[in-house]
Amino acid sequence: MFGEKIRIIREMRGFSQENVAAKLGIAQNAYSRIETNQTKLESSMLVKLADILGVSPMDILSSQPAIINLQSNKGTQQSFGYVENVISGQKELYEKMLQSKDEEIARLNKIVEKLLNSK
Repeated sequence: MFGEKIRIIREMRGFSQENVAAKLGIAQNAYSRIETNQTKLESSMLVKLADILGVSPMDILSSQPAIINLQSNKGTQQSFGYVENVISGQKELYEKMLQSKDEEIARLNKIVEKLLNSK
């Protein structure tokens, strides 16, 4: 459920899967399963991952796009191309979340219709 958001944050940071996996002390393919939602993200791993990505665990768990500090640790200039990539990535995630919400509403509406028709 959070894999896509984790992937976008990782990419915005410019980290490879291999880099993040090494920092987590796991294999790259194990990390890949986190981003593809094939592995449940344990709380201890969530905390470590959030720290590596420079966000809070709540930024990952929240349905809202993560707010990411784009300031360089070495200076105060921002790369505006980088900012555009961040906005694009967050927009992509937001659109996927909206689509998922619409699909869930449609599914629940069908259940309600069945229940009403069965009375």
